[in-house]
Amino acid sequence: MLPTERRAAERTATREPLTAFYAAFNRVVTGRGGADELAPILEAGVVWTDATTGDRAGRTETGIDAVLENVVLAMGQRAAHLQVLPERFVDAGERTIVTGAYVGTIDGRPFDAPFAHAFAVRDGRIRRWTAYSDPTLERSVFDA
Repeated sequence: MLPTERRAAERTATREPLTAFYAAFNRVVTGRGGADELAPILEAGVVWTDATTGDRAGRTETGIDAVLENVVLAMGQRAAHLQVLPERFVDAGERTIVTGAYVGTIDGRPFDAPFAHAFAVRDGRIRRWTAYSDPTLERSVFDA
């Protein structure tokens, strides 16, 4: 097998659980599903880190329950409508980088805030998720 073929197979294997993750995430934050849909996609010791700058910099949650409660469910509670829309998946060796946008409404105001997520996936489960976004834009959307 050529190296490019191996990488393509790895990319597909990594993309599938990430696609399932975003679909389940969107069901949870719109109240169309339970957080239990996400648990099988996450490793028990999953680590989520907010890598933005400012007052949210470096916030880390560890474990399925903490990530679900303090990240996923918390995001859904702040917005009247929220969808996380992945647009591009980039294979970066042991990591997959996903770029996209958080879109929705808060207090009748629409928002479209770009993000980059870096994932480490092992055996089809997310073990690390680092979120990058523009903190000024995020504050203007979520804290206004």
